[in-house]
Amino acid sequence: MVESNTMDILREEVKFELLAQDGKYNLNDRDTNVRIVEDIRKAIDELADGVVPSAQHIAEVAIATNANLQIRDFIMGVQLEKDIDYVGKYIELLGNVITKQKAIPLATIFCGYLYQIEEKDYAVKFLNDILEMNPEYPLAKLLYRVFAAEWPADEFKKMAEKLHQSVLDNIYSIEAEVITNDN
Repeated sequence: MVESNTMDILREEVKFELLAQDGKYNLNDRDTNVRIVEDIRKAIDELADGVVPSAQHIAEVAIATNANLQIRDFIMGVQLEKDIDYVGKYIELLGNVITKQKAIPLATIFCGYLYQIEEKDYAVKFLNDILEMNPEYPLAKLLYRVFAAEWPADEFKKMAEKLHQSVLDNIYSIEAEVITNDN
């Protein structure tokens, strides 16, 4: 998809952008959250056409998915709007150029994607790596239980179908309650 040299350059640009954007994201800013969601949709479409997201976009999504569970959950459900394979490529790309600690939400979502496409062994291994880095990350702990219970892969889509519209309603709502990792 993206050449190694290009990935190295993008990784360095993302590090710079993460530092530049640190502390600037306001999870209560509805307009910013709506723009991020729209930018994610656009970036997935562009990636399908061979256009790599900008370092600024990648850093912003990394910061938002760490601070705002609604943005993270949007990415889990965007497969209902976009081709799941391009959603997977998008998440994989972001996870490969973001620092490991900032990539935990995206990496965890990627585990769910892998599970859905029947790459269950890889999903479990990757999830175990995430739990080693952050054993208390709630979504990773939930996926661990789901994987251990050997849920059918299609249950992820059913779960997304139940949650995605609610997530969208919260993001787009004028008076939405913002859900953070602290709630």
